[in-house]
Amino acid sequence: MILAGMATLALPAAALAADGYTDVGTTTYTVNVAKSEIDVTVVKTIKNLTPSKFVTTVCGGDICSGTEYYYFTETYMWVPTQATNVKASSDSGGVKQSVYKTDAYGRELKLTFAKLYYGKTRTVTATYVIPAGPRAAGGYRALKAYAKVCADSSGLDSGAINVVVPDGLVASTTDGTALNLVSDKGGVQTFGSGSVAKNGFYSCLEATNSSALTSAPVTAGDQQFNVQSWPEDATWATAIQTDLTNDVPALEALTGLQMPGGTVAVSEAATSQLGEYSGVYDQDTKTATLTEDTANSTVAHELSHIWFNKTLFSSAWIYEGLAQYSEKIAGAGNYKPCTDPGTYPGTGSVNIRYWTYLDVNSTKDDEALATWDYAASCYLVTKLADAIGPDNFKAVMVAAIKGQPAYAGGDPSAKAAGTPHALADEDFLDLIDELGMVPAGVTDADQAQKLFQAYGLLATSDTAGRTVARAAYHTLLTTAGKWGLPLAVQTYMGGWKFTDARTAMDTATKILALRDQISKTLPNINQAGSALEKQFESAKTSADLDSLLKVAQAEADAAKVVSQAKQLKEGSLNPLQAIGLIGTDLSGPMTQANTDLTNAKAAEATSSATKVINAVNGATIQGVLRIAVVLVLLLLLLGLVLFLRRRMGRRAAPVLASADGTTALPGWLQDGTNPSATVAAPDVADTTTTPTPPPAEPPV
Repeated sequence: MILAGMATLALPAAALAADGYTDVGTTTYTVNVAKSEIDVTVVKTIKNLTPSKFVTTVCGGDICSGTEYYYFTETYMWVPTQATNVKASSDSGGVKQSVYKTDAYGRELKLTFAKLYYGKTRTVTATYVIPAGPRAAGGYRALKAYAKVCADSSGLDSGAINVVVPDGLVASTTDGTALNLVSDKGGVQTFGSGSVAKNGFYSCLEATNSSALTSAPVTAGDQQFNVQSWPEDATWATAIQTDLTNDVPALEALTGLQMPGGTVAVSEAATSQLGEYSGVYDQDTKTATLTEDTANSTVAHELSHIWFNKTLFSSAWIYEGLAQYSEKIAGAGNYKPCTDPGTYPGTGSVNIRYWTYLDVNSTKDDEALATWDYAASCYLVTKLADAIGPDNFKAVMVAAIKGQPAYAGGDPSAKAAGTPHALADEDFLDLIDELGMVPAGVTDADQAQKLFQAYGLLATSDTAGRTVARAAYHTLLTTAGKWGLPLAVQTYMGGWKFTDARTAMDTATKILALRDQISKTLPNINQAGSALEKQFESAKTSADLDSLLKVAQAEADAAKVVSQAKQLKEGSLNPLQAIGLIGTDLSGPMTQANTDLTNAKAAEATSSATKVINAVNGATIQGVLRIAVVLVLLLLLLGLVLFLRRRMGRRAAPVLASADGTTALPGWLQDGTNPSATVAAPDVADTTTTPTPPPAEPPV
């Protein structure tokens, strides 16, 4: 009797040659860019290794014997969920297919063929198509600029995987068993795994051809963009162009910043290329890469990274929080700002400074933490922005992008001299406080600081002394008036060296008090732009301020001397002082004294002022001396005149006889009068008249 053997049901996981047959498969995935699909061909070779055997058994009380033959009729093949047009055939007879089981990614098909007896081989060929256009489910792509294939082996005992891509696409294995180039001819490249004695292995291959991307120039505001899309995806290109046109002005209005110019590339990518992210901005290449399924808001998010990135901020929470906030406010749809992120899903204390990055190995817990990080950072930025208001938010953003210090000390030139750099959390808090909270009139000086502490960004020890130092800083600003604060104060405050800052500010306060004392002593002196002001503002250390304090004290002392000189110079003078100061230059020394005082030359100013004081104080004695000299000179002159005239009178005056016959002097000499030039000369003998002869001499 011949007993017919039943087919052995070989499950895929247990299929081994030891089970009495072999199942070897080769799967070829062909990237069909013309149709944007992956064409798959599976070739399976099954061989029956179980021989027939003679058996004896009991049949109804009798002994039965015969030959038992074993045959196989089934094999199995996995296809992705998206597979369509699945067909199967064999080299002998038809093939029937049915679904054996399914999972989230695909289905396992049972292929039933004609009986395969011992020593025989059956070849089963199956084909199917995987849609691989833009945004096709499953992540398969077959495009001119991009291809992605994750291939599964089909042999239950061993197998091989081949992936065929057109020339021009640069391919590489991204996951699973490595695929190597085995053929390059006929315009296509074939990458293969070779035979692998393993059930269920896989390989993922990715290929790109950037030169095949389409380029479309777009101008939004003053910014130029180059939209680089897959040729097969005009829908994405159109949407991105619209987003750029709308988002750039909205972002500039929100931040107060202007796009930096040049050309920014916006390139399309597959969702799988960016892993868990929908967009990435590379500031080095000025390229925003956005996935094929990018939402409108994501465009605004990535555009904001043109400003907000690791070059500008050292912490991811700041630039991601700002980008997320910008996305919500300026993005398409004007979404509501971020709300409270809720309970922290991580372990330990909250600290969003330690940013969670995702990759292919990330767990669900990692994903939850990353989602919370984004929500928390955006919420923190939202709270800060709401507190300071739109205009002050812009001021903070402009200062950040320009590298302007928060503690500029009231000096506009300090802001202009800012240097862009990666701002730490402390720098960002300072900008929020000084350029946001203070101008907004927020009464709680520590409001922003408390938010930073709540999210683990700052410890209480980090902020020790900050509140007191900031209060002293603002008091000093008011005291300084139009003067800028010393560089030392700005540096210590910006460097969070609050003890040093307080010491420097105490010294600066004393210097300003002396400045005010000088102004009170000399109300008309102009200290704007003075040497004292310049040295005050440029003092870089506390030691510089200590030295300047001595200079200021000397200036104040000199100002008293100059004031005394000014009062003496401009005061009322008695006649003797007026005479004593005739020909003395008081204006020159006074001008020099004021100049020296302005130039912080206290000794020289004192010297010049002292000259004025000494001159005025010595003027009375000088006047007396000058009058005495004049009187002496006048007396000497009068004596000289009398002397000279007396001699002249002896030579020119006639001898007159008196009535009694004696000679007499002229009358003007007798009475001592001094005739002027207009008085007639005394009478003299008329030469035309006969003179009276003298009396005759007595006879001898």
